Amino acid sequence: MDAPIIPHPVSGRATGSVIALTAHALALGVAGCAGTTPVAMRAERYSLEVRLDPQSHWLTGRAAIDMSRMDDAALPPDRPVSVEIRLHPDLKITALRAGGAELRSRKAVAVRIRTPSASAGSWPVAGAPGSDGAAVPHRYRVELKRPVDAMTLFVDYEGPLFQDVAAGEKAGEIHNFAMRAHISPEGVYLAEGYWYPQPAHDDDDPCLADFTLVAGPVPGMELVAAGQRDAALSERTGQVAWRSPYPIEGMVLVGGPHEVHRDRHNGVDIRVHLKPSQSPNAEGLIATVKRNLDRYEPLIGKYPAGEFSIVDNFFSSGFTFPCFTLLSSAVIDMGERAQTAHGYIDHEMLHSWWGNGIHVDPRDGNWCEALASYGANYYGYILDGNEAEARRKRRNYSHFFSRIKPDQDKPLATYGRPEGCNRQIAYDKGAAVFHMLAHKMGQEHFWAAMRRFTAEFVGGSASWEDIRRICEAESGLNLETFFRQWVRQEGAPQLSLEEARYSLADRTLTVVLSQGGCENGFSHQFDLDVPIRVAHAGGTLDLVVPLHETRRQESIHVDTMPNTVELDPDYHILRRVASDEIIPTTALTRRGSAFAVVLPSGDAPEQYKQLQSIFESSFKAHERIERTVGNIEQGALAERCSLILGNAVRDPYVEAFLSAVEFPVSFDDACPERRRKGFEFEGTDYDDPGDAVLCTIHHPGVPGGGVTVVYANSEAAIPKAMNVPMYEHSLVIFRNGRPVVRHDFEKPRIVSVERS
Repeated sequence: MDAPIIPHPVSGRATGSVIALTAHALALGVAGCAGTTPVAMRAERYSLEVRLDPQSHWLTGRAAIDMSRMDDAALPPDRPVSVEIRLHPDLKITALRAGGAELRSRKAVAVRIRTPSASAGSWPVAGAPGSDGAAVPHRYRVELKRPVDAMTLFVDYEGPLFQDVAAGEKAGEIHNFAMRAHISPEGVYLAEGYWYPQPAHDDDDPCLADFTLVAGPVPGMELVAAGQRDAALSERTGQVAWRSPYPIEGMVLVGGPHEVHRDRHNGVDIRVHLKPSQSPNAEGLIATVKRNLDRYEPLIGKYPAGEFSIVDNFFSSGFTFPCFTLLSSAVIDMGERAQTAHGYIDHEMLHSWWGNGIHVDPRDGNWCEALASYGANYYGYILDGNEAEARRKRRNYSHFFSRIKPDQDKPLATYGRPEGCNRQIAYDKGAAVFHMLAHKMGQEHFWAAMRRFTAEFVGGSASWEDIRRICEAESGLNLETFFRQWVRQEGAPQLSLEEARYSLADRTLTVVLSQGGCENGFSHQFDLDVPIRVAHAGGTLDLVVPLHETRRQESIHVDTMPNTVELDPDYHILRRVASDEIIPTTALTRRGSAFAVVLPSGDAPEQYKQLQSIFESSFKAHERIERTVGNIEQGALAERCSLILGNAVRDPYVEAFLSAVEFPVSFDDACPERRRKGFEFEGTDYDDPGDAVLCTIHHPGVPGGGVTVVYANSEAAIPKAMNVPMYEHSLVIFRNGRPVVRHDFEKPRIVSVERS
């Protein structure tokens, strides 16, 4: 690269050494490093300039990093010190200089630190043999003659960035978390892979910095970065320039062979980057961004930047960064479904506030996924006025949480921490916890707290404790117990309504409630206000019973003689339920220690093969068997989670098995007079060639297990395999790929009232 084009302030700092480093100099061992004292320095501002060559996967870069001391410990003024920087293992430093500091030597100012974990070669891919997918940058020690409180480090670097994208793709998953840094003609993705030099710091230190990025134009490709476009700098340099709208955790640069569609709304520039074939989706995507701005700005405050982009991506992703979200082509191609379904674009946009605008304090657990899941995946239905779907989500949180094994039941606040909880707890339990918090505070107080949260923390880091403090200030409640039991502790209560009796003499309803959790491995009691619904001849009555101990008897005056009582029928409390109460979904069939798939006759269609692969991936090789029509022995399915595909439903053994387990869909000839086969559910025949069904029930021979059938009237109608595990319903009927019927097999526990 030629002389720097990025204006960089170094006024007030003495001009330091300028060293051009050869590959030999960088490869030196630790000789010459003895006697230096390591000093931790924080990056406060980055100015980056890069040029990309997709054909060769090559990056040429220059970084100017403003750094300051992270501690104020006294150091001898004339003692040499060293600062560690890290860089992608496939990139090499070609030149180094310092402003405001004097480099110790002209021969080895950036010494590679050799450690067992710092292996040479390409960036690791998650799932590859011998690799856990962790970031393993090369580490370099920059030696200074004497300590300084602040300095600017200038680094020139270059090298190829390439990953095997396909190696990180997993059937049935929508995120390729293996991706780090990749440049190719299909697209650019530079994110977590140390694609620019960074000073080392403790992973628990919330290091945020301001960024300026200038990138040379790439013919045939549009670039997007984690910042707002800087028109003045772009004009001055003849390149594309961005500045971060507030301090951020790191710069991200992506791109692809896209067309850009633009609009503006509420003072926000909206851009949609799509392949030419996806242009029919542009108008709907822009409308989706506008709708979400209108929905959420009144609730949580002004969108914290001047632009927002949706960018089509060349691998599986739903990743959000400051000022843009990166969606896989599969999601973009879903069209209206992705634009209107909750948990897609609305979830990613909420991360503009929670996770990117306000960063997660790394010293505490990740709260942003829980909050975004509450605001979009759940509360989106409330904003729609769809209470039925909102209740379904609340119910599913309890039912799905009930499937978690005791050794996986970890506190919500541990998400993102070493050995912390999994994504299901972070997203589903997290959303349920925020619902309970808002229910306890009152929605007006909760959203007032969220607006205050935005005003106070955008451009900074926040923790669970910060959220608690703000919610307490807005509600006037002491929420210490709530956060301790739902955020800091594992588990959820298993509630029981043991009895209900009514005294005609004094018109008193007496209920006995209890909570337990011994089978789930925790012993602490929860402080709860348990809703109950009393049904009588004239309707229903909703009441609340406090439960602060293991068992409580409560007497309530009720004028009308009750018939039944149901405990928390709308699932306002996250709780564990018995295994036979859990609504059956495909997740039941993908758990356990024994699995069988029954394939249709002939050469199975590709979507059925993919479904087999997705379901089998939950089992070890010796735990699963494969059978085909006409080749199924007696008892093969009796004690195994079972996946039955296509015309396998008409195998005589399978027909007998489905009849024995009382499968609710029948597969007789729907219209024999027209010689068309189909299926029937609840008295309705589905014989159109575009019809298909996905149905799961409890397996009576496998406690906690399931039987799933996927059947289509034609090969073209088979549901997309990767979407099947995402359906949270027991039964979905499709017509030409779109769900037209959704049904759940729910078993409410209702207690009859004894009268005296």
